[in-house]
Amino acid sequence: MEKVFVFLFILIFSFSCLLPSHVSAAKPSLETKIHKLNEATRKNQGVIELDSSLYDEFTSKPRNYSIAILLTALDPQINCVPCKEFDPEFRLVAKDWLGSGNVPSRLYFGVLDFKNGREIYAKLNLNNAPTLFYFPPTTGQYAKEISEPDRYDFNRRGFDAESLASFLSHHLGTQVPVNRPLNYFGIFITIFFTLAGLAFLKSIYPIVQNLIQNKSVWTTFSLITIFIMISGHMWNHIRSPPYIIPQNGKIIAPGFSSQLGIESQIVAILYGSCAFSVVTLIISVPKIEDKTKQRFGVYFWMGILVATFSVLFALFRQKNSGYPFRLFI
Repeated sequence: MEKVFVFLFILIFSFSCLLPSHVSAAKPSLETKIHKLNEATRKNQGVIELDSSLYDEFTSKPRNYSIAILLTALDPQINCVPCKEFDPEFRLVAKDWLGSGNVPSRLYFGVLDFKNGREIYAKLNLNNAPTLFYFPPTTGQYAKEISEPDRYDFNRRGFDAESLASFLSHHLGTQVPVNRPLNYFGIFITIFFTLAGLAFLKSIYPIVQNLIQNKSVWTTFSLITIFIMISGHMWNHIRSPPYIIPQNGKIIAPGFSSQLGIESQIVAILYGSCAFSVVTLIISVPKIEDKTKQRFGVYFWMGILVATFSVLFALFRQKNSGYPFRLFI
């Protein structure tokens, strides 16, 4: 009789060893996963530290929750600068979500470091970090038709917490808050440089006042502005024409409705020569005490003025052969 019991025991033990692993060890229930997620969330200010097995467990279906998982590499030997830059931003969003009053089980935040999840990196064929996946719920009232994870695009969205919160808000359909703590050092620096700037402006105010009240400065500024505007610079800015025609080296485009970039510079120089001639005749020439030199100055600058107008008329006539005026040329 004892031999029969021993034989049955050996038979049952051998049969149990031959059973597949998924039969002998059932997957954890949703309630178990939610309990573990909630416990881990409360312990670490909203962020769940994962390893390969926990990653597989929490991302497996079914899921009646959302989870955002950051795959990172914070080991100093790896020296992943983007990982170090994004980690505090990710944790800020997780902490603010935990304290926002929303149902915590709507969204969980997990971090899987490379040293704890080499198998996951290999399984996902990842060769860069950081990488962030959003896993939507597959069951329950918030379930989505598309249950596959959505990958966060760092190149397009950036590494700041506000961009991540916007990405998650789009998926959840509810606002994910970001409340940054006050940067007292930044406030101090801003106030310091503001006061320093005001003190500097006060010290140079007499110089600035003289410049503002100087007629020559305003005259020069006004003339430059006028030359830029009447020479066609705004037309170039709006239409962006070519500077010259490279095929034949033309610098003047035919017709009043077209223009090359170099034309506005030529016209501005001609208008400037006219204006400078007139200003010299009015201001500088009358101050010359020597009558002979004064007479020569009048003839010279009048010649510049007339020659410049002659070139301008010729330019207008080249733009439009029907232009009726000419002067010497």
